[in-house]
Amino acid sequence: MERERFSSKVGFFLSAIGFAIGIGSLWRFPYLVGMYGGGIFVLFYILIIFGIAIPLLVLEMALGSASQKSPVGAYRELGGGKPWILNGYLNVFAMQLLLGYTMPVAGWVMAYIFKTGMGAFQTMAPAEIGEYFGAFIGNGPEVIAWSSITVILVVLIINRGLNKGLEFANSICMPALFIILTILIVRAVTLPGATEGLVYYLKPDFSKFTANAIYDCIGQAFFAIGVGMAAAIVFGSYLKKEQKNLLTQGIHIGTALLLAGLLSGLVIMPAVFAFGLEPAGGPGLTFVTMPNVFNQMPFGTFFGVLFYILFYLAALSSWLGGAEAVAASYMEEFGLSRKKAVYLTAAVMFAIGCAASYSMGFFDIADNILNNSLIIGGLVLSIFVGWSWGMDKFFEEAGIASPGVKAVFTVIVKY
Repeated sequence: MERERFSSKVGFFLSAIGFAIGIGSLWRFPYLVGMYGGGIFVLFYILIIFGIAIPLLVLEMALGSASQKSPVGAYRELGGGKPWILNGYLNVFAMQLLLGYTMPVAGWVMAYIFKTGMGAFQTMAPAEIGEYFGAFIGNGPEVIAWSSITVILVVLIINRGLNKGLEFANSICMPALFIILTILIVRAVTLPGATEGLVYYLKPDFSKFTANAIYDCIGQAFFAIGVGMAAAIVFGSYLKKEQKNLLTQGIHIGTALLLAGLLSGLVIMPAVFAFGLEPAGGPGLTFVTMPNVFNQMPFGTFFGVLFYILFYLAALSSWLGGAEAVAASYMEEFGLSRKKAVYLTAAVMFAIGCAASYSMGFFDIADNILNNSLIIGGLVLSIFVGWSWGMDKFFEEAGIASPGVKAVFTVIVKY
């Protein structure tokens, strides 16, 4: 079976950043910035993105490019059939797990697009909005029904192939995402009292920058850029020879990811503070605090719907990239057609998603398993490239010729 290829560098870039920019970048990152010292957290995050996350991303793209295989095949071919292939299996497992246990979040966001548009929250007091969200996520059948729409969309789009499916979808999703983000930023920063939110978000507060801040910052960077999740290896294998400039492409992807996270904070924090609300972490910020913001904002229903569409586009683009990576791995390992591989990916995604819809305990366990998988996957990746495959082969594949860049990469990867 002939390997599919990205039609252009732009197609690769949009697909790669579409995978990287997910819900975690848009709602978790701004909260972490505010919680852990504002500007000092941003500075450390930039250092982690450029010092660790991007180099690991480039390593994975190089493995895919050199082997022209998905993760298991890449480790099998470049590692000489040694146990390194276990990391390939771990990569695919991590991505399939992520697709599944975050499926309920797709349902939450999809539901809130329509619930906000129908004015469901307009007559609710703040406490009622919180109770409503708690009752909603506890209603397994309703969450599964909303989530199923995303599974169907993933199947329909990825079944169309790389160029007509993933590439085409991201050529729409990514420009739309940044246009909506810009509109929402303009609205948020021009609200009376928005300045306090900007100060909270970006002013360095060294007293809040703790050991936990460093841990969460590194975890956020790894999760956001998608190291150890199979996609970068698969996307690297889809690049044509003339499209490859892996280091530059890795920097561009990391920069776009960083920009999206920073900009999303310019939507959320000024708006939250403009109406005297307390910023809450995780689901509370997106599904409890923000509906209260839109209730008080002029044309709040319109901006609320835009807000949830923004989040859905970010989520959908991530799921599409992840599903493409898993399906490509199933096609290669099991000799399946694209349609059969996509159906298998979707079926496992749906089964895990149903379990997560009925149990937040399962959701938390899956999240912990994923975090550990990414840490192990990143560590094994570094050891494999640095000490087995070899830095010289990596530099040749990545097109890195500068002695200074080679020296920095060698230290980062091997030590």
